[in-house]
Amino acid sequence: KMVKLTQIKKDSFNMYRITSIYLNPKHIVFMSEEPHLRQELVEGKINLGLDKNITFTKIKINESSHFSEIIVVGTPDMIESKINTSSKRLLRD
Repeated sequence: KMVKLTQIKKDSFNMYRITSIYLNPKHIVFMSEEPHLRQELVEGKINLGLDKNITFTKIKINESSHFSEIIVVGTPDMIESKINTSSKRLLRD
């Protein structure tokens, strides 16, 4: 089952954007806190109206022939909790 997350990334104009994405948790290789973006948020370089206490998580994804990385809003624990809630719901269906 796919998990809905909020991704943050820079566009071609060097502006940050947030979008909703759906991720298959089976493709996640690892997750870690992303302190660099948090620092940019605190310094006011990310102008999206986000709370200054927000934490970001880097997720490495296995896409069969290569790996990619995305950054999402939330702590690694919050993301893991979302994934586990999603898989438990699947078992109840």
